[in-house]
Amino acid sequence: MAVALGLAAAGAIVLAAGASAELSSPAPSSSPPVPANDALANAQPVQNLPATINGTTVGASTEPGERESACHSSTTNSVWYSLRVASAKRVAIDMAAAGALDATIDVYHAVRSQLISVGCEETESHGKASLSFEASKNGLYDIRVAALQNSQLAGFTLEVFTPTPAVRPPGPALAAAGVSGRVDRIQNINAAYSVAMHAGVSYLIDLANETKGAWVSGALFAPGTSSFGGEEEESRSALLRIHCGGYRLFTPGSGRGGLYSFEITPQLSRSGTQRFHLQVAPAGPAETAPGLPLTNYAHAHGYLDGNSVHVLRLYRLEVTSHSNLTLKLTAPSSAEFNLQLRNQNGNVIECQCGSSGSQTLQHRLVPGTYYAVVSVRGRTSGNFTLERESRTITATTISFGVAKATPGQGLGIDVKVSPAAAGPVVVEIERFDPVFGWQFYRQETAYVSEGAASIPFVPPAVGKWRAKATYEGSRVSSPSAVGFSYLLVS
Repeated sequence: MAVALGLAAAGAIVLAAGASAELSSPAPSSSPPVPANDALANAQPVQNLPATINGTTVGASTEPGERESACHSSTTNSVWYSLRVASAKRVAIDMAAAGALDATIDVYHAVRSQLISVGCEETESHGKASLSFEASKNGLYDIRVAALQNSQLAGFTLEVFTPTPAVRPPGPALAAAGVSGRVDRIQNINAAYSVAMHAGVSYLIDLANETKGAWVSGALFAPGTSSFGGEEEESRSALLRIHCGGYRLFTPGSGRGGLYSFEITPQLSRSGTQRFHLQVAPAGPAETAPGLPLTNYAHAHGYLDGNSVHVLRLYRLEVTSHSNLTLKLTAPSSAEFNLQLRNQNGNVIECQCGSSGSQTLQHRLVPGTYYAVVSVRGRTSGNFTLERESRTITATTISFGVAKATPGQGLGIDVKVSPAAAGPVVVEIERFDPVFGWQFYRQETAYVSEGAASIPFVPPAVGKWRAKATYEGSRVSSPSAVGFSYLLVS
């Protein structure tokens, strides 16, 4: 009996141990498989272009010492692809991330043991990223897709293809009214147009951006140019460049007439289509030196349009005396126009820039030749009126003629304005009270003729007297004032 109980106890103990083992057994592993191209050494080859590739960052890792993305400092869970290019050409990559994957795509040129970054892009709010790069003949390129740190891991699709070839010079003829077009950094990497120019003729070139927030650039190339080349080569060979839209004036030199080429390129840091309008036309007398004369109190009328070559008006101002200049620009409130004053060397003296609608510019000038420039910003348009007002700077003096006088003695208060001017002058006379100081006595108004006026004054009593004068100016002379002249009556 004791033995049986012992066996039973032993059996109970065995059963309990078996139950405990069954409850604590680990569940089968559910870790996702590691992608075959998790390591650079196992990069998945991209075969013939175009190619569509489905990949994933799920289960991927980061190798020790792995090259970091050139677009983001914190990435993880990367996978690799390799592309061998037989001939030199441009290659484009479009990436579409699934789920909530935020990632970067980097392209490296593999040169022996070195990886040289040639492009990178981070996915935007819709999980898409695009880039293109110039591949060299027989070049080996490694493509890395990596999740941003703390991003959800998910799959993605890569489209690797050869985009539309870049346009070569000279390009189709540019119409007189200009042309509207579009470029982007992937499929339409540039646009080009040809325009005939004659030696000694000045041309206005206007490149207007038509996509908000995008800034296309342009470059003009001489006749006979066979290739626009890369960015560095282009900067050396271009005759002029327009960065981020705008306008320039260009005049071909002697014997340099012919068919010129103008290339337009997109803002590479911005994805999507970037629209533009290009127009080239001979500059008129209102758009280049010597400019239209703007005489004193003249009203000049004009029209500006940021979508055409009508982007500025140049006016010449001849200043013959030390004077105060006022320029009044009247324009619609929606018109974004700049009003500049420049000297004969082209230096900006004063600028009402960055605002819209009517504006006023004032400046003191010495004799010389000056220029007023009304120019448009962006794509606004509208009529305007520019009025010039120049008034010679004057100096006023006042004198009683004597330092001492007696009560009832007739005097003249002499006022002089130089340069000799005409116009009203106001004289204010004060008397001195020994207790309360200077007190107003009388105000007289006279008219200055040929720079002089005299106001009769008879001091009624003994004491100290003083007078000051204010010349109120005229249509051609600026106001001026002078302090007190003193008289002792005893």
